[in-house]
Amino acid sequence: MSGANRLGGTLPPEFSHPVIDRTRPVRFRFNGRAVSGFEGDTVLSALLATGVRIAGRYAGNVVALDEHTAPPIALEGNETRPDLAMPMAICPAIDGAAFASVGPRPAVTRTLTARLLPPRRDTLGLAYKTGSAEPGGWIDTEAARRITADVAIVGGGVAGLSAALAAARRGLRVCLVEKEATLGGLSVFFGKAEGEPVPEDTISALASQIGESGLITLSLSTMAFDITNAAVQAIRVNKSGGLPQPERLSITADTIVLATGMVGRMPIFSGNRLAGVDEASAAWRLAARYNIWPGGSAHIHSATNVGYRMALLGAASGKSVVRTSDPRVDPQTRFIEFCKAHGYRLGWGMTVGSVAPNRGSGLSVHLANAENGAPAEEPIACDRLIVSGGWQPDLDLWLKASGTVKWNGAIQALVADGSLGGIVLAGSVAGYLSLAGCIAHGGAALETALDGKERPVDDPRIDPVFDTPDGPMLATSPAQPNAAAAFVAPGASGMLAAPAARGWPRFPGPQQDRTGASLAGPLNVLDVVGEIVAQRLDPALAPALCAERCVLPRALEKSADPAPFSAHIADDIPLFLEHRFGAGQKQWFLNAGQQRHFDPGCLVFANTDHRSPLDAIGVVLADEGGKIRVLLAKMAMSAGDTVYIRDGLTVLAARLERAI
Repeated sequence: MSGANRLGGTLPPEFSHPVIDRTRPVRFRFNGRAVSGFEGDTVLSALLATGVRIAGRYAGNVVALDEHTAPPIALEGNETRPDLAMPMAICPAIDGAAFASVGPRPAVTRTLTARLLPPRRDTLGLAYKTGSAEPGGWIDTEAARRITADVAIVGGGVAGLSAALAAARRGLRVCLVEKEATLGGLSVFFGKAEGEPVPEDTISALASQIGESGLITLSLSTMAFDITNAAVQAIRVNKSGGLPQPERLSITADTIVLATGMVGRMPIFSGNRLAGVDEASAAWRLAARYNIWPGGSAHIHSATNVGYRMALLGAASGKSVVRTSDPRVDPQTRFIEFCKAHGYRLGWGMTVGSVAPNRGSGLSVHLANAENGAPAEEPIACDRLIVSGGWQPDLDLWLKASGTVKWNGAIQALVADGSLGGIVLAGSVAGYLSLAGCIAHGGAALETALDGKERPVDDPRIDPVFDTPDGPMLATSPAQPNAAAAFVAPGASGMLAAPAARGWPRFPGPQQDRTGASLAGPLNVLDVVGEIVAQRLDPALAPALCAERCVLPRALEKSADPAPFSAHIADDIPLFLEHRFGAGQKQWFLNAGQQRHFDPGCLVFANTDHRSPLDAIGVVLADEGGKIRVLLAKMAMSAGDTVYIRDGLTVLAARLERAI
């Protein structure tokens, strides 16, 4: 079964050197089922290769198995040991091992028909509380190994390698961690640009120098998940006695270089998290690292130039490319010219309106006019939809280290804003796009971190006449009742839900959550970007939201220290609002002058120009039958004066009625 989703035969060069060894098969068990793979597979890649493409359900929606939904795992018998939990995406598939998922529980089969049918082999059948897997126990586990270095580098792409070599040339001790099992990041995926060296040759040369240096410690298949107290917190999985063993690392360094690269964005459309819908860079990684390419046919939808490479690579691997589509009008790039030479059917000015499972197998892709939303005449039947919706700098660790961000509307991305003592960004995460620019900036960023002096770095770009800039990321709400939700990002809880069906439902079963599942719980950068693109979040609020919510949901421990606040707290004011608006804060009743309900938590401002939560002068406590009870800061205002309540993107005026 493992071979059904693997590439075979003559493959293009970048798919010809996977990390798996097909001469060494492995077999293990996962949640009681038999899984086969090869030496070099992770548990996640082996499951995907075996045909397990669905993680389970969230809010009534089927969600695909990927790095976002892959649950933490442990060896059978260790499920209750948080210190022995492992990330599925980096845990090696080991022959004879028996693994169990930790976190999301198997969904309860409710209908008689479902109980009588044999269990589906393509799903883990888990029930998710949020749009991604629950965090693993390693985030609350003390480090078992502590490493001290002069420089810690996260990311083994060309920028990270260049930074490591620059530090070694200064005689500094370096520890470099990389999540993948290979070096180079996405450089090969982006391909060779005119005037640049072949990415594979560049990576090989840099890796060779890394190996020759006696000052650089390299840790592959190691996931950095936090930065605290000038230390990178990470986890890796070692083999010990023939079984996997998680190892928590804490790497303390005077200088930390984040060369974390970029992450691919997923356009927002109905069905964008169904099995078979893959973001282009994630699809490339599966093919290049593990030779995984499910199905025989694919549709490529790309708002970027590099996305078209998946059409070329798929065809070179013996796959059928049904069609390509692009929201841009007449885009120009060398990759599109190659597609034309192959005779692919190209469609400009089109977006994905929706995707649904096809009867029998595969997907039914419905395109629409990118400008007016008019649907295309016929759906496209294919086994797989590969989508490239643009790029977002991977600022996850930057935010967890208390770095700040701002919205760049020109590229529809959050970018770093300001600086952090002892921490610098390098390469594409800092906005550099060319291979030469990323290499040069890796070394320059390291030097800047050491002496504080900014250095100019050339980042050559192809003329837009010959290489059209990436198109916008688009959002399309589900149009039909019972259609799959449109998630705002991979792994997100936020979604644009389908409209409710009229009348009585024909069949009982899991009901889709139609609340929109907005900004609840911890977030990541892609969640925030998706909410902005979906026009559900004011970009001006993004920096404060990221600072508040892009965090690790660690377990809270009871403190032995006495409470630092006054023992007297009003019964009708939540504890967390004590002194929120100053020592003189008081409650008021407001009159909004119109029939509208305000939920607790809506912020109150002195004028309509203010948007940031930091500028709020109060907050709604309760809506008591038309009278709005709020908590306001002490200020020179009296009954009859006007304040403004912000409810999402809506701002409404209200009069101060009386103090309580």
